[in-house]
Amino acid sequence: MKKSKPSKRPKRVDFISNMPDPILQSILQRLPTTEEIARTSVLSTRWRYLWTSIPSIDLDISRATAFDKKIFKKFVTRALENNTLDLDSFRLSCAGYCSMSTVSRWINAAVTRNVKVLDLSFGPSDEDDVVELPECLIACDSLESLRLFLMARTLILSNVGFSKLKVLELNLVELIDEDSVKAFFENCLLLEELNLFDCLLNKLETLCISNQSLRILRIDNRNLDYTEDPPADYDLKSNMIYYDNEGLCNSLELCCPELVYFEYGGHIAYNFDFENMDSLKVVEIHPEDMSQVDLSFESLGDTICELFAGISHVEALSINLYFVQAISAAHDPEGHFPTSLPNMKTLEISTTIDDYTMQAVMRILRCSPNLESLRLIILKEIFWPQCWELDEVLTHHLTRVEFIDFNGEERKLAMARFILEHANALNVMVFIWRDKVKYDEKSMETMNQVSTFHKASSTVKVFTLLKEQPFEPPYKLK
Repeated sequence: MKKSKPSKRPKRVDFISNMPDPILQSILQRLPTTEEIARTSVLSTRWRYLWTSIPSIDLDISRATAFDKKIFKKFVTRALENNTLDLDSFRLSCAGYCSMSTVSRWINAAVTRNVKVLDLSFGPSDEDDVVELPECLIACDSLESLRLFLMARTLILSNVGFSKLKVLELNLVELIDEDSVKAFFENCLLLEELNLFDCLLNKLETLCISNQSLRILRIDNRNLDYTEDPPADYDLKSNMIYYDNEGLCNSLELCCPELVYFEYGGHIAYNFDFENMDSLKVVEIHPEDMSQVDLSFESLGDTICELFAGISHVEALSINLYFVQAISAAHDPEGHFPTSLPNMKTLEISTTIDDYTMQAVMRILRCSPNLESLRLIILKEIFWPQCWELDEVLTHHLTRVEFIDFNGEERKLAMARFILEHANALNVMVFIWRDKVKYDEKSMETMNQVSTFHKASSTVKVFTLLKEQPFEPPYKLK
C-alpha cells in the first residue's frame, strides 16, 4: 500500500491575529458595543484578553436579554479590570437592576482608570431611591464629561463641585435642596456646558445657576407631561413621563457672565432674574401649553414678557407659537416687553397666519431694526391678516428669508411676494419643503411663479430644497 505524499500546500497563516496590538485594537473599536467586542475573545488565545484593552466601554443591560443580573454584574466588573489602561469613555445602562453600592464600585473602577467621559443610566434598586455621587467622582481630575440618567431618582448634590468637569447633563433627575444645588453649580469651576433634561424641580422654590465659566445652558422638560394621572393606555416604554402639575420650580435665577447660548423648552418658571448675561448671543425659547398649571394665559403672557426682557440684547432668537400667543394675550402691567431688540440679527418664529398671532409677530419685528435673517415656520393658515405693514423692517437690513416646512401654500407665497416686493436689501430667499412628493410635483411650478414676482432687490436669489437636504444654519455658536 502506497503512502500518501505529504501535502505541498502551505499552512494557512492567521495574518490578522499576527498584527500588532494597536492595529487589532483599532479594528475592535470599530465594533458598535463592548458586548460584541468581548465575543472576539473566543477566536484564539491571542484574542482572549485583547478586548479588555479597548479604551472605550459601552455596556447596556437591555442589549443582554439572555443575561441574568449576576452575569451582567460580573461582565461589567471584568470589562473594568484592566487598570493599566486609561479610559477614554465609559457608558453604562443598567436600569433598576443594580444597587447604588454596586454602581459606586464601578464608578470607582472607572475613576481609577482616569476616565474622561462617563455616561451612567440607572435607577438604584435600593429602597430609598436616593443617589449620592461618590467622593472619588467629584474629585476626579481626568473627568471632562458626565451624563446621569437617574429614572426620576433623587440626586443629592454636595457643596463641592467637580474640579475639572466641562460638560454635565442631568436627565430625569430630581433635585431637592436649593442651597446645595446653587453651591454645586457655582463650584464646578471649569464647567462650560450644562444640560438639565426632564428634571423634577418642584421641591426647589428657586433654581439658581451661578457659574463663572458656563457657556452653554439647556433646560428642557418637553418629555414631562404634568397631569394628575397618566392615560389608561400609557406605555412605560414611551418617551413621555407623567407627573403631577407641581413639577416646576417657582423662579429661575441665572448669573453666568460667559454664557453665549441658552435653550429653554417645555413648562417654564413663573419668575426670572438674569444677572451678568451680557455675553449671551443665541437663545431658543420654546414653551409648551401650561393649561394644567393654575395660571391664567394672561399671567403666563406677562411671565413670557419678563423672560423676553432678560434676553432682549441677544443676536439670534428662536421662538415658537406658544411664545407668540402668550405675548398676544399678555397685559404686561410692568412694561417688561422690550421696546427694542437692537442686536437682533437672526430670528426664527413658529406661528400661524391670523390677526391674533401676526400682531405679536409684527410687534417683535418692529423692535428689530437691524434684523438680517428671518426664518418663518408657518404651522397653520387661519385667515390672512388685515395688515402686514413691515416696510420699515424689511427695507433696510433684511438680507435672508427662509420658509420652513413649505408645501406650495398660496398664502405663504403671498407673504413671500410681499417680502420680495419691499425688501430692497434681500440677498436670499429659501423655500424648504417638508413633503418629498409635493416637492417633486410642485417645486418647479412654485419657482416659475416666484420668478414673476416684482423684486425690490436686484441681487436676490431664490432657492428651493427638501428639508433633509443640508442648508446653512440660522446661527452659528462660536
